Amino acid sequence: MKRFCTILLMCAAGAGFLLFFLPVPVYGVFNIGNITGMLLFGGLLVCVLFRKSVKKLLRSVWLKTAGKILICCLAAALFVSAVFGAVIGVRVVRAAKNAPSEGAELTVVVLGCRVYESGPSLMLGSRINTAYEYLSAHPDAVCILSGGQGDDEPESEAQAMFDALTDRGIDPARLIKEEKSRSTYENLTFSMEIIRDQGLPEGIALVTNEYHQYRAGLLAQDAGCTECRAVSAPSQRILVATYFVREIYGVAYAMLGGRTTYRVL
Repeated sequence: MKRFCTILLMCAAGAGFLLFFLPVPVYGVFNIGNITGMLLFGGLLVCVLFRKSVKKLLRSVWLKTAGKILICCLAAALFVSAVFGAVIGVRVVRAAKNAPSEGAELTVVVLGCRVYESGPSLMLGSRINTAYEYLSAHPDAVCILSGGQGDDEPESEAQAMFDALTDRGIDPARLIKEEKSRSTYENLTFSMEIIRDQGLPEGIALVTNEYHQYRAGLLAQDAGCTECRAVSAPSQRILVATYFVREIYGVAYAMLGGRTTYRVL
C-alpha cells in the first residue's frame, strides 16, 4: 500500500510538472505562473524520489535552532500562500461567470493583449472572437478597444482588434480605439474617461480571458465603473493553470497598490 501511494504521488507530481512545463515548448509561454508550478511540483517529485535523503536532511536541519525557525517560516509561508491562492481562486471563478443580465445597457470594453509581427497573440485572438460574438448578438452596443503599442509590438493592440473586427463585418462606427494604455489599470482608467466624455453607459461588459476577470473587475471599480460584468474569453486548456497561478500574483500585486507596471501578455 505504501509503495502504491508513493507511485501515485510520483505520477501526480510528474503530471503537475508537465502541466506547467508544456506551455514553454508548445506556445513559448514562460512566466511566473509556470515557474511557480514547475518549482512546486518539481520539488515534490524530488522529495518523493529521494525521500530518504530529504528526511535525513530535514532531521539534521531541525536539530539546529536556526533550522527549526527556517522550517517553521517556510511551512507558514506555504500555508498562507495556499489559503490565499484558494480564496483568490474561488473569486476568479465567480468573477468569470458574472455575465451581463439580459437587456442591460452596457459599454463593451475589450482589454488588449500582446500583438506579434504575425498577428494577435492567442489570448488576444480569443478576446477578439468573444468580442465579435457579443457585438453580433448586441447590435446596439458600443465597444472600446483598449490597448496601446508596446516597444516590441508592430502596432497598437487597439488597432489590431479594430482591424480584425471590421474585417469580420462589425461597423467601425461602433468601435472606439483607446491606444494610450500600457497596463490593465490604464486600460480601464482611459476607457472610463472615454465613456464619461462621450456619455456612454458607465456599466461595462468586460471582454478578457476568464482568469483575468477578477483582477480586471477590481481595477474597473478603482477607475469608477458603476457595474462590471464579465464576457469571458476562453483560454487554451494547456495554458489555464499557468495563467491562473500568474493571476494570483497579479491580484496580490494589485492589492498592494500596484497599478501601472503589471502588463498582461
